[in-house]
Amino acid sequence: MHISCEWFDGKFPSFTVALHSSKESEAFIQIRGCRIVDGKNGKFVSWPSRKQDNGKYWNHVICSEKFAYVVLEEAEKSKPTATQAKNAEYGNDDVPF
Repeated sequence: MHISCEWFDGKFPSFTVALHSSKESEAFIQIRGCRIVDGKNGKFVSWPSRKQDNGKYWNHVICSEKFAYVVLEEAEKSKPTATQAKNAEYGNDDVPF
């Protein structure tokens, strides 16, 4: 299985996790609206959720710790740097004028 992450900029940057049977194949599952959160015990993947009336969150995705760890590693690797994000925002292709 191959896991890929696609980042989306904005006020609250998020990413989509895509699961593929191989690197070249089309994704058979996509999980949108994931974020990386720096919690008191370190960084973790915050899966899509909805806040209930009582103030608690209801997660839409539940996964194993091992899967979450692999997704976190892949998301960190694919996260655009500040320079890449700035270039994407302004359409800069390193043209010298």
